[in-house]
This record gives sequence, structure tokens and C-alpha cells, in this order.
Amino acid sequence: MKDSKLIQTLLHLNKPERNRFKKFLISPFFNSDENMVSIFDFMDEHISKNPTQLPEKQVLWKKIFRGIPFDDIRLRKYFSDLFKLLTKFLSFDLYQRDPIVQDLSLLEVINERKLISLTKSSVKSARIRLEANEFRHSQAFLQRYSLERNNYEILNLEGDRNIRSNIEEINESLDVFYLSEKLRLFCKEIELKNLAIHTYKLTYIDEVKNMIKLKGYENVPSIMLYSKLLNLYTDSENEENYFSLRQSVSENNPLFPKKELAEIYSTIINYCSIQINKGNSKFLAQLFDFYKEVVSQDILLEDQSFSPYHFKNIVVIGLRLKEFNWIEAFITDYAPLLPENQRDNSLSFNLAQLYFYQKKYDLVIKTLQSVEYDDYIYNLNSKTMLICTYYDTGETDALFFLLDSFRAFLNRNNHIPDNRKELYRNFVSIAKKLAKMTPKDEKAKQKLTLELEQTKNVASKNWLLEKLAEL
Repeated sequence: MKDSKLIQTLLHLNKPERNRFKKFLISPFFNSDENMVSIFDFMDEHISKNPTQLPEKQVLWKKIFRGIPFDDIRLRKYFSDLFKLLTKFLSFDLYQRDPIVQDLSLLEVINERKLISLTKSSVKSARIRLEANEFRHSQAFLQRYSLERNNYEILNLEGDRNIRSNIEEINESLDVFYLSEKLRLFCKEIELKNLAIHTYKLTYIDEVKNMIKLKGYENVPSIMLYSKLLNLYTDSENEENYFSLRQSVSENNPLFPKKELAEIYSTIINYCSIQINKGNSKFLAQLFDFYKEVVSQDILLEDQSFSPYHFKNIVVIGLRLKEFNWIEAFITDYAPLLPENQRDNSLSFNLAQLYFYQKKYDLVIKTLQSVEYDDYIYNLNSKTMLICTYYDTGETDALFFLLDSFRAFLNRNNHIPDNRKELYRNFVSIAKKLAKMTPKDEKAKQKLTLELEQTKNVASKNWLLEKLAEL
């Protein structure tokens, strides 16, 4: 039963949403079959108790259709009909939550039915609501276009030729929507092309740029942001493109929905990360400041969950900048928002990183030894951190034992990609030579330093170089 589209969709709904679906189901306007309500109640009860262990279809049938022999075909028909009602509810629920969509739909009905008596008040109401809407992204201009187009039809219904037509407003709204969306698509094309999965060929990029200049749309927020984002994609070596985009995003972020902002912010974060990996150290502080700005606005929350990837990045960058107090508060405040199935691993690993940077080595060992990581990336990074800890604390026996067991772990684990295995094999090899080295052996030190510098793929390379320099 759990593999059905109906159950899979219900599992994606939270309890308040399922409660609204129940009200939808019991409305005679949408459903008159009480068995549908009973089947949903049964499913809802078990999803609330334990969504990972749902009963078989026969158990449901026995509960709902007492005394009637199990009929799989009939039950499948109920599932199909209930799924259709669920998809109808999802559309209706979205409609109910968006008054602007309701206003625009009403204008469509007024035009269709020629309800002239409702025209002025309905257009006025829709216009007031649109003006009150804070968003100025491309979809807002699509809604403006829809309003003006319907208003044009209403003006024709009234038949007064002395009233000025609103075709200029229709045209401008359409232009801004079109240009904004084209720019967004151009950016998406470059992003996808960088992944080297497919090739795309979008049209009119030069014409769109020229039209923006010709019409003077450079300062329209949705056009401005995606123009600057496109500049960053096409001329990434010019750092001014980054700083210009960063400033515009900070100044205009209230005008865009969080989901759209998250896409733009992701590009900025990736750009900073690339610059940091190139050795451009000033972008470390840039990225940390940007992350703090984003965190304060809850932009990175998706369905009230915090991404473990961003969580780890924020911790690492903050620790490299020695922002220990801020990072400790961040871990405390945001760890409860991590996805439940990844929370324990992420929390323990990031706390261990904090303790490592604070040189609280006993807490590093205690934290990492108390958890067995299922995710191989956490496993690799935790073993690396323990090796660094044992080296710094002079725990020679534990260090050599872990180096040998880590190499064996890399050799026998088939789930780790080869390129990542190479990173950590090189780390183990050089760390072992480092641990055996006599401090006064300058010749051996120079030889290992040269080997490290010439080896491209080494995990924790900066730590190894730092320790060699300390000898």
C-alpha cells in the first residue's frame, strides 16, 4: 500500500494539510462517498502514528468493509478516485491561499459571463491587492499582465470609446515578464552547461540585452538582478561583477520570494567557494558575512529544515575565521532544524570540528568515538580529524593504529568514489611519513614538503603543510 501514488502524496503532506484535505473530502460539493472519507481516516491515523510502517491493504479493507470479502480491484478503484480528489484538493488549496489568483480568476469569469456590474469594483480590488504585494519578481509582472489584459476586455465590454485603452500597460507588463524570464533562462542554461549533462541552445540573448537598454529597464529589480547574475556567469574573472550582484541582492531581497532568492544565493555561495579554492583568501570573509546575512533571514530553510551541506560549510568557514562564539551559538540554534535522519551525525561532527579548532582535543575524541557514521563523507572526515587530533596530542600508538585501519577501510569500501579514495590515501601516506619524521631532519622535511606540494589531490593539505612548517 505504501508504494501507491496516493500514499506517497499523503506522506508529503503535514498534519494541518491533511486536516484541510479531510474538510475537502467531507464537503458534498467535492465528494459524496462516505467510504472515501473512511479510507482517508484510516490512512491518516496510521501515517500520524508511524509513516514508515503502514498496514497491508487487507487490513484496511477489513476495517472499512466489514463482512465483505476482500476485492482488490474495487479497492484500487477507491485509491484511484481518492487520489484524483487529493490532486484536486492540492490545486484548490493553492488557489485558496493566493488572493491575487482568486482576483484574476474572477476577472476571467466577469469577461466570460459579461458581468458588467462587477467590473469596476473587481478591477479596483485586484489592482489594490497587486500594488500591496511586496514582490517584484517576474511572476508579479505576469500577474500584472493578466490584470491589464482582463481589464482591456472589460473596457471593451463597457463599450465607451472615450475611455483610454490600457494597451501600453499590457505591453510593459508583458515586456518586463518576458525579459526577466529570458535572463533567468540564460543563467540556468549556463549553470546546467557547467554540469556537462546536456547541451542547450537558447535564442535572442543579444536581442534581449539590447531591448533592456533600449527600453531603460536596467533598474527594474527582476531584470537588474538576473542581468548581474548573467554577467557573473559570463565574466567570472571580473570580481566587480560579484560585488555588484551582492550589493543588489542585499538591497532588493525583500522584493523576491525566498525560493527564488535561494537560487541566486546559491550561485553567490558557489562563486565565493570557487574563489576560496583558488586561494583568494578575501572571499572567506565575504562568504561568511554573506552566510550570516542569509541565515538571519531564514533563506536557507527549506520546509523549515536546514541543509546539512550549508550547515557544515558555515561551521567550517566560521572556524577558519576563528568566529568560535558565533559558530557555537549557530550550532545550538540551528541543529534542531537539520533533517531528523541526518541530525545526529551532522551535530556530532560539527561540534567535533568546533572543539578541534578550540584545541579541546579530549572533547574531539569523545564526540567522534561515540558516533558511528553511516554517511561515508562524515566517516572520512571524522577519521581525518581524529588523526590530526592524535598527532597534535602526541598519541602515537592511537595515531599509527588509526592510520593503518583508515587505509584498510579505504581499500575495502566499494561505496567511496575512486577520486575521493585517492584524496585520503595520499593524506594517510603523507601523514604517516610526517608522524615518523625526526624534527631535526631538515633533508627529510624538505623532501616531504616537496612531495606534498607536488601531489595534487591530498585531503587536509593545509594542515599537513602547517605541521611540516612547525617541525
